[in-house]
Amino acid sequence: MRTILLSTALALSLPLYAQAQDTASNPDTDPPLPAPKLIGEFVLPTGLTIQGKGFGGLSDLSYDPKTDQFYAISDDKGDFGPPRFYTLKLDVKKDRFAGLDITSEHDLQRPGGGIFGENGADGEGIAVDPAQQRIFWSSERDEKGVPAIYTADQTGAFATSLPLPEAYIPNKEGTKGARDNLSFEGLDLSADGKTLYVSTENALIQDGPKASFTEQSPSRIMLIDTETRKPTAQYIYMTDEIPAKPLQEGGSADNGISALATLPDGRLVIVERNYSEGIGNNIRFYIADLTDATNVNGEEKVDLSKITPVQKRLWFTLKAGLDGVTVDNIEDIAFGPVVDGAQTMLTTTDNNFNRHQATRFKLFSVKLPKAQN
Repeated sequence: MRTILLSTALALSLPLYAQAQDTASNPDTDPPLPAPKLIGEFVLPTGLTIQGKGFGGLSDLSYDPKTDQFYAISDDKGDFGPPRFYTLKLDVKKDRFAGLDITSEHDLQRPGGGIFGENGADGEGIAVDPAQQRIFWSSERDEKGVPAIYTADQTGAFATSLPLPEAYIPNKEGTKGARDNLSFEGLDLSADGKTLYVSTENALIQDGPKASFTEQSPSRIMLIDTETRKPTAQYIYMTDEIPAKPLQEGGSADNGISALATLPDGRLVIVERNYSEGIGNNIRFYIADLTDATNVNGEEKVDLSKITPVQKRLWFTLKAGLDGVTVDNIEDIAFGPVVDGAQTMLTTTDNNFNRHQATRFKLFSVKLPKAQN
């Protein structure tokens, strides 16, 4: 299987060299990190099958340095196969993204064993913990329609469910909890594996509105102790307003957190994804600092007038028409191996299993801050 996939993938590789746009939220100050360099792009078409299941719907990435492989979770809810994840190995030469190998595919097991039924899970986040030989993964809904965070072994076998604060659990009246399809998106582990970071795409119902053309959305970022499985902190992160209206009145448009990644100095990379019908995608990469933000852990409803939200600064932007780069539905980000002295960062798109879209892997070279003492 690997040889066939590798040869197919190489044939579809589209080398691309460009400098990502260097922008900052305050033009009078330095950017929060040096602008990344886009090494190359690698494209897999919709229609590719792995073990009889459609490949696609990639919604998050995580890198395992022990095996030099990325884990990629699919948000397929049963239309093309059960919830699952893949392992991927990159072929990276000096200044060139030469290829990609899909090395394995694993179905994610439900609590109690066996595969999930249709719409029983919507996998959106994944974080591999090599030291404990396990993965954490998040779902925007479980079999009862409630958001969930699970642990599994590295074959996908169910291990545990993490208890969630009541604030995240929707009620029948629709006045509290995570919004449908706007729940857990970003997921990553700290470098020492002791803290799990998870974010909601938009606000909990009781905290504030969804992102709109005139309003930001107060998403939550939750920190969970991986040993006790209990939250230790929660913070409010204000997403942007929807930056562009669709070309036609009544067209679809949204904005929210689609991914996050931890930095060595304790800050986070937050990916905000916007889509406006007829215009396309606008993907903004922010650097988020939790240091001075108010810890709202334990609060059922957050009074925004009494808290300090997470500080964020724009790192760079990818959008339609920028440097000739094709920009689509980026939902995944992970820092990968160091190649020839350069730290790599991989992003991926969710093709929505749509024949008019593709799974696009973009590989960047980045300069990261030093780890905290």
